[in-house]
Amino acid sequence: MTILSTILGLLAAALFAAAAALQHRVTRAVAQARGDTAGHWLPVLGFAARLLRDPVWLAGLGCNVLGFAAHASALHTGSIAIVQALLAVQLMFALPMAYTRTGRPPAARDWLGTAAVCAGLAVLVLARGGVAQTVRRGPLPAVLLAAVVLILVLLTLARSRPGRTARTALTGVAAGTGFSTTAVLTVVVADQLATRGPLTAALDWPVYALGLSGLVAAVLAQEAFGSGSLPAALTAMTVADPVLSWLWGALLFDEAPPASLAALWSLTLAGAAIAAGVALLAYSPTQRVAADATRAP
Repeated sequence: MTILSTILGLLAAALFAAAAALQHRVTRAVAQARGDTAGHWLPVLGFAARLLRDPVWLAGLGCNVLGFAAHASALHTGSIAIVQALLAVQLMFALPMAYTRTGRPPAARDWLGTAAVCAGLAVLVLARGGVAQTVRRGPLPAVLLAAVVLILVLLTLARSRPGRTARTALTGVAAGTGFSTTAVLTVVVADQLATRGPLTAALDWPVYALGLSGLVAAVLAQEAFGSGSLPAALTAMTVADPVLSWLWGALLFDEAPPASLAALWSLTLAGAAIAAGVALLAYSPTQRVAADATRAP
């Protein structure tokens, strides 16, 4: 894990945080104006054209594009498990954005959540930062199939759940699953571009799977934004993405999967600390006040 990949990962997290804040504001307002669509499959597709005409939503799209460029560069130079875990700090970047909108300084729980995320990331880097990475494409179809099945199960559960928070969380986990497979395919395509050139990459199926995966993940993220609060959607995505990315990365890219009891305990503690910190940040009063202050009429 290089300093450059860490900087790029943090830059991607900041850009994704800005994109989420901008796009949630618009998507949620449009979804509320259309009324409750519980039980429908991906209602966001019904008003996608409206989103594409909104300048605030398009500004969020621009942040997403820039964030993906930084994210792809970080994945090419660093470990997928650590780069994806760095995305958890996007909730930390959301705090100063919330402060600029409300004038309310971060609370004690915000700093505690920040400390938990940073501690978890530090443990993760120390535990897995020096593991050599390689690209094994053999298990890739099985990984993608498992992700597709998981997304379908989550969407089925979300469709049948009457509670708004449950629907938002399940859809957010589905979006996080999509983002984790997009990260995997980004690593594969970037490796192919570097070793075999653009022509070979363009003629191979992973580059098209990458485009499809990114599109599906983006649609699911907007669906999560439209169905409920930003904290519920962002927490689900921010926790599911690094957890699943670590699993896919261990199967596909780690030359030495964690086997010792100490390594497994370290990774478990790191994951628990990151998840706890994300939950504290996402459901902080600072974020809720900011969400209310920026809600469109």
